[in-house]
Amino acid sequence: MTSKIRAVFFDAGNTLIYPRLEVLVEDLAVQGYPATVEDFFAAERAGKAKLDDWLWPQIRKGELPPTIDQYYWGECLAALMGRLRVPQEERGRLMLRVADGFRQITLWSRVMPDTPPYLEALRGRGYFMGVISNSIGTMEEQLGRVDLARYFDTVLDSAIVGVEKPNPGIFQLALERARVAPAEAIFIGDTNATDMGGAQLSGLHGVLIDRVGAYPNPEAPRITSLPELEPILEKLSGSAYQ
Repeated sequence: MTSKIRAVFFDAGNTLIYPRLEVLVEDLAVQGYPATVEDFFAAERAGKAKLDDWLWPQIRKGELPPTIDQYYWGECLAALMGRLRVPQEERGRLMLRVADGFRQITLWSRVMPDTPPYLEALRGRGYFMGVISNSIGTMEEQLGRVDLARYFDTVLDSAIVGVEKPNPGIFQLALERARVAPAEAIFIGDTNATDMGGAQLSGLHGVLIDRVGAYPNPEAPRITSLPELEPILEKLSGSAYQ
């Protein structure tokens, strides 16, 4: 018998909020390295591919690293440097500069126009709403700045709760707060190994949001905007409404 979905959890970065990449593009130009937003998207695709190659074997063995973000960002930024043909002697400095830009939580202030109304619709239908994010301890504050925090019943920030995705511990905390079983929850995130792997380990339904085309052949259901989640929710719950 199919369990109705009672809780909807979201990743934050590149799922609910996105970086203003034009700020980083402008800074690179000042540094003498003209770049485009597509350069960043290409680096993201390359970083996610490397992350899959590194993390999935560990997930399958049940040997999870304590942190994964450093690996992903290192591969992503290395791909960006290669794409921009930055000389080796300049790469360390420039990678740190771009990394510092991404670490500024206020950079993550782009919200897709379809996100607030869809979150409002989900909340109006009575779902428990939560965020599960590998972040630096300021995610709930940033969601408040962009007027998204009001849609959520809980925000789990890895720096605060002490455990990162894909470790099942952070998903278990979310399930406990929602008071639902894993089969009654769905998690939407943008990385295959970290987000979908974590959901899989924890027994949640996983949905991959992929706006940059990083995963052409994913195992999990794939969407490119949040409203595309609707038919998946309907299928899992067996009806259009809770």
